[in-house]
Amino acid sequence: MTPKPRTFLLVITRKITWIITAIVILAAVGGTTYYSKVFLATETKTGSEVQTTVAQRGDLVLSASGTGKLIANSEATFGFETSGQVTHVYVKVGDQVAAGQVLAQLDNTLAQMDYVEAQQALQELYSAPSIATVQQEIAAAQDTKFYAREWLEYLLSPEVIEAEENLAIAEQKLAEAQAEATANPSDATKQNVKEKESAVTFLNEKLTQARAYYENEYLPENFGEYENIGSRRHPKQVLVTYIDPYTGEEVPKINGPSAADIATARNNYAQAQETVKEGETYLEVLKSGVIPEDATGEKLTTLYEVQLAVDNAKSALDATQLIAPVGGTITSLDLNVGEQAGTASVITISQLSQPYTLDVYLDEADWDMAQVGNKVNVTFDLLPEQTFTGKVTLVYPELNPSFEASLVHIIVHLDQSISQHLPAGTGASVEVVGGEAKGVVLVSVGAIHESEDGRSFVTVLQNGRQVEREVEIGLQNDTYTEVKSGLEAGEIVVTE
Repeated sequence: MTPKPRTFLLVITRKITWIITAIVILAAVGGTTYYSKVFLATETKTGSEVQTTVAQRGDLVLSASGTGKLIANSEATFGFETSGQVTHVYVKVGDQVAAGQVLAQLDNTLAQMDYVEAQQALQELYSAPSIATVQQEIAAAQDTKFYAREWLEYLLSPEVIEAEENLAIAEQKLAEAQAEATANPSDATKQNVKEKESAVTFLNEKLTQARAYYENEYLPENFGEYENIGSRRHPKQVLVTYIDPYTGEEVPKINGPSAADIATARNNYAQAQETVKEGETYLEVLKSGVIPEDATGEKLTTLYEVQLAVDNAKSALDATQLIAPVGGTITSLDLNVGEQAGTASVITISQLSQPYTLDVYLDEADWDMAQVGNKVNVTFDLLPEQTFTGKVTLVYPELNPSFEASLVHIIVHLDQSISQHLPAGTGASVEVVGGEAKGVVLVSVGAIHESEDGRSFVTVLQNGRQVEREVEIGLQNDTYTEVKSGLEAGEIVVTE
């Protein structure tokens, strides 16, 4: 693909009776710049052989021409997620498809069987017999919990156990109140913390009292060693005492529970509580179908694994279908019924939505025109009588060497939709506008000269005298320069 040559457009119009009006069209061949639609001011010579020209008002347009083709705004090229034999192909090249549409199907016999088996295993867990079994297990766990608590109360006394539980609840509420006060400080939250601290203090005292009762009364009464004294007709039980070898004091002989006994009892009770809790949570899951994020337990783990097996089987079944990830037009399809398909890409969906996008190439010499945001004029080969405007949206940072010469590669996007629907690959002529100056003062490049400090000047003929004047210049090409200030249209300037 060879781009059209670069174009500079200069239009200067003025009626001057004493100057011969000429229309000059300069054409370059093989990538050189040309100028068209230009009314040029005719240079004159004075008697002293000084060349002059007249500053004119006109339009200066810098542009570069290139060629391009219509491309999809986006493309999706993909294939199956698994391998297998193709049993159905539901689309063909050129079809319009929607996102999520099934395009082709592999043999799914085994995948379907696996999915059905996984579903059956999950349904069995949710069945009425399964729920009844769980309810029986919960009842048995509650009995275990009841007896475990009774044993723990026997070892430590009901008063101590109740006081410990009440204190644990109060400490939890205090922690929650403190967290709330930190997150939302206020008089109300501070007061709530004080109240919860008072409750904890009070219940600590209650626990201390319960433990004193346990040591002084409960242990001797329930774990003390007694002996019978008196006559057979009037026996009397008294607590056996002995002399403490370390203190020398007489103390009651008590065979209380060991620390290991108490620890075992506490652990058994805690396990029984957890078993009941897990069973009740699992039962609720079976009834609601929702697994809480923080749920634990062996049965819940099994349920999760069975559910995961269903999900995996469903994913494997879905993978046997080729599903469109996006909507658009089928632009390529390499798939036939009966053949073995793998995971390689076999289909392309192109989105040719409007406004259209073009892939454009310019000559290497036109690199300065390739600026994002520059205006473009586009004429499609299929619509040669119409021109559409757009903008440069992307400039590739390196030259494209894939053609006979290195080219500038850009992307162009039309400003608005057009009434015609064009196929991808439609060719187009593209003019990139690098700069425009409308109705400005123009002089030939030869009339401008610069000082050592970079300022620009022109020499103006005034009353037969040459007067140097500083000017501000704008757009400039190889022939003409825009003068923004310092010179008026109609003034005569020296070109040599």
